[in-house]
Amino acid sequence: MKQVLISIFFITALLGCKKEINVDLPNASQQIVIEATVTNATYAQVTISKSVAFSNSNTYPTVSGATVNISDNGVNYPLTESKAGTYSNNSLIGVPGHTYNLLVKVEGKEYSSTSIMPLQVHLDTLLLEKLFWGHESVWVVKPQYSDPAGFGHYYMFIETINSKQFPQFWVWDDRIVNNSISTIPLIQSDSTINVNDTIEIEMRCIDRNVFRYFTALQGSQNNATTPANPENEITGGALGYFSAHTTQRKKVKVQ
Repeated sequence: MKQVLISIFFITALLGCKKEINVDLPNASQQIVIEATVTNATYAQVTISKSVAFSNSNTYPTVSGATVNISDNGVNYPLTESKAGTYSNNSLIGVPGHTYNLLVKVEGKEYSSTSIMPLQVHLDTLLLEKLFWGHESVWVVKPQYSDPAGFGHYYMFIETINSKQFPQFWVWDDRIVNNSISTIPLIQSDSTINVNDTIEIEMRCIDRNVFRYFTALQGSQNNATTPANPENEITGGALGYFSAHTTQRKKVKVQ
């Protein structure tokens, strides 16, 4: 029975999702889009743009002149605009277990959100395997890690092929692999991995709200004929997400 459940899980949840954050209904009025991250390895960054109608090109206008702050246990970190629509603070490196609060003031409105950085689950290694998918065999990468005991761990994986980020990500929780070794494959519906390619995988441990957001985004894009905006935890009516997450990377060469 468990093998059947895992097979269903692979088909429905692991095809991944192409990262199109700025989804919106056709002809709807523009909305502020916030994509904010705090990690344990790189500086904090927030990008602010505006949504566009579904029928328009994928060019999202940046938003300058915002006041952006992230606080950590009462310590406030202002983010400065490094380029149009992008705000950063090189002093803010996240700490697992800490709670981060985001506050954005722009165009006379305020937007806020909270994210708790999970404890890091160690990425042990990357395995390579050829699987039959449809009528052909494709290379897949299988990140191996040991999921801790207890439910409530959430993961996100991003793949880079020969230094070019693949426009797809994978998210899942620990309902299938709880308290065991996970080697769930990163299955691509349109695989581009070939022999001699160098693959880099970024593993993120994300919080429950971020997991729900990207799961909803994945579902809306894979199943809906008209995109819908996934619910998020940003107050004030903005689209997007705020993610305080751990990050680690490993590489493997296809031979």
